[in-house]
Amino acid sequence: MLSIGQIAQGTGVSRRMLRHWETLGLIEPARVDESTGYRRYAQSQIGRVRAVTSLRALGFGLEAIVELLDAGLTETRLVALLQARERELAEQVDEASARLAEVRSRLASVEKGNRTVMDTLRLAPLPALRLSAVRTTVLDETEIPRAAGEAVARLREHLRSQGVEDAALVLTFDGTADDVIVVTAGVETDAQGRELDVVEVPAVPEGVSVTFDQAPALLSDAWAAVDAELADRRLRTTGVHRQLVASGGALTLQAEVRALAAEAGPGGS
Repeated sequence: MLSIGQIAQGTGVSRRMLRHWETLGLIEPARVDESTGYRRYAQSQIGRVRAVTSLRALGFGLEAIVELLDAGLTETRLVALLQARERELAEQVDEASARLAEVRSRLASVEKGNRTVMDTLRLAPLPALRLSAVRTTVLDETEIPRAAGEAVARLREHLRSQGVEDAALVLTFDGTADDVIVVTAGVETDAQGRELDVVEVPAVPEGVSVTFDQAPALLSDAWAAVDAELADRRLRTTGVHRQLVASGGALTLQAEVRALAAEAGPGGS
């Protein structure tokens, strides 16, 4: 007869897990000493423990394993349990494949964005803009995509009401205030309707521009690539960030730039 410690050592299953399986009726000791409570197992039960661990490795739940190891298990029930697990695994494969495709797509987008930034980055003053626009505010950067999408939808709806179907858009993101971020979607035109605000975007004496043939999958990745390239030049973006969306789909990112603060040396403040 084997002790619970010997079973645990021989199978790699912890004593605590063996006791848990016992409560489910999966592994019942061949004998329990009434005075000490010590459990004793038959040598043949090692195979049952290993069968349980193998089924767990396949992802079967303990309730299903109880059925699978039941001596009265019918072939019909066995097939049903295996088919259910097959469906679960197939769904997991499909989900994992979809996530893998998304990761690969994002990696390709980041790599393409990095090349675009290196090829098209230009440091030059940015002109002032006068926009007829829709404006909204958000409290956090994570809310910007939703707010920008809603602002663009409202702007396009207004433009269509004016007979304009395809216009170049300008989006600006002003996070200079401590409490809110102002999101603006507008067009460079003096035509103003009741639903639109006139927004003046000041000129920038030192700015950066990067142009993409098509909008990147994630604009946050594109801005990160711009910031990384600027950091190599000891620069950083600041102030109001702009996104110029051409009617053909090209996208230009623009922002004011400033020199990175020099790191303080030994003894510096």
